[in-house]
Amino acid sequence: MSRRRRRRLAAALRHAALLAWTLVVLFPVFWMVLTSFKDSGDWVSWPTRWWPWVDFQPTLFNYRQIFHFGTTGELRREYAEQAYNIWKGIADSALIVTIASVASLLLGSALAYAISRFRVGGRNYAYTILTVRMLPPIVVAVPMLIYYTSIPVFFANLLNVRLEFFDTYYGIILLYLTTTLPYVIWMMLAFIDEVPRELEHAARVMGAGRFTIVRKVVFPLVASGMVVTLMFVFILNWSEFLLALTLSQPKVLTLPVLLNKFQSAVEGRLYGPQAAIGTVVTIPVVILGFVIQKHLVKGFSFGMIRR
Repeated sequence: MSRRRRRRLAAALRHAALLAWTLVVLFPVFWMVLTSFKDSGDWVSWPTRWWPWVDFQPTLFNYRQIFHFGTTGELRREYAEQAYNIWKGIADSALIVTIASVASLLLGSALAYAISRFRVGGRNYAYTILTVRMLPPIVVAVPMLIYYTSIPVFFANLLNVRLEFFDTYYGIILLYLTTTLPYVIWMMLAFIDEVPRELEHAARVMGAGRFTIVRKVVFPLVASGMVVTLMFVFILNWSEFLLALTLSQPKVLTLPVLLNKFQSAVEGRLYGPQAAIGTVVTIPVVILGFVIQKHLVKGFSFGMIRR
């Protein structure tokens, strides 16, 4: 076989492997969206019905149930009670995740700059912090629960102030901020290290202070990296389940927790509405990915040209 034919064969095998891997990755998403348009009889049918308008008739019944559009009857009243919660779940998740992600990005970027320029804690400090986050969430869930139940007693004894962290918005925001902060420091440190020191020296010669240099020189240069980091942290917080399940409810209810709770005493686990909620949960992340796609490419390739 000639070299040219071997190259074509190798390219064809690579494309086939990539296509197969893409199908494997996208299959759960396809299954979720497909199930969200099936009624209760089609969820459990066997053999599985794959093709809309051929094997089954698509319906918006599940979406009407979770958003409480046109629901009547005893079973639907049960759905309707949980349908109210999906609006609360969307509002709670959007508020908590947005504030926690932005706060984690700003604080982590400032800490990454300090580590990069002042060698705070040594060169390996950021990686040491990251190892703390390597612990599985199930390991830290119970200690966090003890913290959150002890903090009000501590503040009450010390300052005579009752400060609740369990099942509060600021409690979950603080939790997400602290759990994602190591990732932000680690990722932003890689971007900030690539910013030439000469630019900062030139700004200092012109009279700029440290805060001004960070705000007007360093952060604009690593803006694409900050966008990538923000998206990474946003996805982590948006899909976080175990800690939110342990440290919240019923006042604060995020969408992943609601997804697990959505079931009926009459029909058991409601796969159709759960698939519809899963689709709704996925949409913001997909939209965010398309919106910042240009920044993602810049962020991941940051520093390559310079090196």
